[in-house]
Amino acid sequence: MTSIPTSDFTREFDAETGRLLRHRFFWFVGSVGAVYLLGRVALFAVYGAILVASAAQMADESWLLKQVDKIRLGRVGLWIVLLLTLADLAVMTWATVRMSRRSMGRDELVRFTQNVVTYLGVTHVIVNVFMRAVGFPWIIGLYHLFACVCFPWTPQQAIRPIGPLLLLNAIAVLVFGDFSPGVTAAILILSLFVAAPGILTAWFKHSRRMDRFRIRALQTRYGQMRRELVDARRIHEALFPPPIQSGTLRFEYRYQPMLQIGGDYLYAKRCARIGDRGEVEPNAAFNVLVLDVTGHGIAAALTVNRLYGEVERLFAENPGAGPGEVLTALNRYVHLTLATHSVYVTALCVKVDELNGKLEYASGGHPPAFLCTADGRIEQLDSTAIVLGACAACDFDPCVEVRRFEVGDTLLAYTDGAIEARNDAGRMWGVQGMARCLANVHRREMVGKVGLAGVVISAVESHRYGPAEDDTLVVEITRTIPARVGVTEESREGMAVRGVAASAGAE
Repeated sequence: MTSIPTSDFTREFDAETGRLLRHRFFWFVGSVGAVYLLGRVALFAVYGAILVASAAQMADESWLLKQVDKIRLGRVGLWIVLLLTLADLAVMTWATVRMSRRSMGRDELVRFTQNVVTYLGVTHVIVNVFMRAVGFPWIIGLYHLFACVCFPWTPQQAIRPIGPLLLLNAIAVLVFGDFSPGVTAAILILSLFVAAPGILTAWFKHSRRMDRFRIRALQTRYGQMRRELVDARRIHEALFPPPIQSGTLRFEYRYQPMLQIGGDYLYAKRCARIGDRGEVEPNAAFNVLVLDVTGHGIAAALTVNRLYGEVERLFAENPGAGPGEVLTALNRYVHLTLATHSVYVTALCVKVDELNGKLEYASGGHPPAFLCTADGRIEQLDSTAIVLGACAACDFDPCVEVRRFEVGDTLLAYTDGAIEARNDAGRMWGVQGMARCLANVHRREMVGKVGLAGVVISAVESHRYGPAEDDTLVVEITRTIPARVGVTEESREGMAVRGVAASAGAE
């Protein structure tokens, strides 16, 4: 059982073994037991006829009496064989009833089948003694082989029932056998190999069954895992905010986890804004938080779920929290709860104030974001602090920075899965590749259909060779042109990207 990888697999394998033992026992009793008893009945018929016929001519040394003397089976021996046969019938009947009525564990079932096989083999050896037919136990070997074919025994379990039979047969050969010392020694030595076919059969069947069970169990587990991952991804992505596709502030993103679920997370919510005179203006500020947890898959997704609860708590307790306060609080949380498990987080926190045309941001070890302005400039927003969790709260300084965020400006943020995509030569796309992509975007119709985030994702996929090696999240925040008479939606989208288009046209 060492090849079964988990305790769950072991329990399932034992349960399957128990079911097979119970099913095969009835088949064993019905087939082998029937043949066994029919052989005894035939024995009684032959020797009974001989004894009855010879009894009528007991005074004369008839041919029948000579046959009885040659076979050396007397009336007492015949009665003993009859009693043993009736005992065998009673034992198999009792064993069948017990097997069908009582619930037994796998180990108990194995011992029960071994004991029944051993008992029937012992009666066979005793019959051979009274028949004066002791010798090489080839019938015992065939009987053991058939039992190994029927029952799902391991090689070690197959040895137990044949051991007492070989010992009893050796005693019968030594006590009742009429052989020379050389022949007796040869019989005893050859008897040791009688169990080999059955043990080899048990080994082969057990290995094959274990391999089939492992494959079947892994396929079942894989199907269950995929279904669970689909459900987990649905729950995980339900944590992501809905895009904003109307109004003066547009918000879009593209998310491609490396596996079914990943360690990237995006939080976006309109929150209160504190005015210059201390007044609270609800829903006047737009907060965006991009998180990237170290690692991939389920472990990273579980960490994201923990961070989600902490982020919700932060903004619920302090709706007007700025990027510096958010990163400081998250750094303290990660340092106290996750860093002990070597789990760290990169984060970019952005707060957009449309009324004042201002963008505040703080970045904890996150890849640089890009601010594409309406006048054609592309500004790189580098990290302002170290990764979250790497230092204690007293040593962490978010270093908040402020930029202008005017109408027509676009902020593009992403996780490191985008810039770490490698081509067939092993070269990363890098921050320079991201900058070139933004500078070369000049097809307004393409941007209008899929958005700048969609263009970036397409460029990353074109550069990447082979499967993704990390989760990829690309976020786009755009201040659109306010609607006015004579300006269509398509015109506003064109004006929003005119700066980038101008940059590409200049080339």
